[in-house]
Amino acid sequence: LHNLKLCRDMTGATTAVEIGTYKGVTTKRLSRLFDHVVTVEIDPALHAHSLARCKGRSNIEFLLGDGAVLLPQIAARVSKAVLFLDGHFSGVETGQGDEPEPVLAELDHIIPHLANFDAVVVDDFRLFGVDKGWPRKSEVLAKLEAIFDERQWTLAIQNDQFLIIRQPVAAA
Repeated sequence: LHNLKLCRDMTGATTAVEIGTYKGVTTKRLSRLFDHVVTVEIDPALHAHSLARCKGRSNIEFLLGDGAVLLPQIAARVSKAVLFLDGHFSGVETGQGDEPEPVLAELDHIIPHLANFDAVVVDDFRLFGVDKGWPRKSEVLAKLEAIFDERQWTLAIQNDQFLIIRQPVAAA
């Protein structure tokens, strides 16, 4: 949550997009930090659990489905957003789509809509290249460097997460 708040504070982002709701703990916290939260969960039971946990939070949009599939449509309609990519398989309690860790495909999906995002946070740095079906850290970093021009974006690794933050536009 610290890194998501940091991204918000550095960019002025007003929307959070969370891929991988799980039980809604982070979702509920994000709803206190951002004007609007869009969250996607693939597992119907976890989706229902997060709805119950976040009852009364009117600024959260809950979507049931595969984040890797829904992300292109979400990316096209949000603005001033921080994207939190945490939609991967992490054991028996979590849901899983076609890939245990779809981050490379998810990043491809946002390319046409980069202008709508102020930051991207990719969770669980420590697991890349370690867990089965997860790309190597170097693959993720290479993809991030290919997509996010370092003259416009800051790339860092902090607290077990890849952080990509849009740099402020210099005043003319």
